[in-house]
Amino acid sequence: MPLKNYSIRLDEEEYEKLKKSLSGFGDPDINTGFVIRQYIRDLNKAIPDLKKSDLGLSFNLAFFGSMLRQFVRSAQLEALVKGDKTIIDKIRKSSKVDE
Repeated sequence: MPLKNYSIRLDEEEYEKLKKSLSGFGDPDINTGFVIRQYIRDLNKAIPDLKKSDLGLSFNLAFFGSMLRQFVRSAQLEALVKGDKTIIDKIRKSSKVDE
């Protein structure tokens, strides 16, 4: 399948966070492009059905976005149960009260 070059404006801070997160899996530029293409492909498959909903497209996208955030929380909880020190340290730092 040929790929089309297309310019897309992304929030620079969020793009850099994504790129940094994906750098552990190889070339971050290739992986970032893959993730964005895959998301767009999945969104294209879902939009026809989302249009049929009485709730509207923006509501459905917000709802499924909240599901993605829940997946993140579940993964964090799993890491916490396994004793991941980085999450425990983040919790300790965020719970400190200014003295």
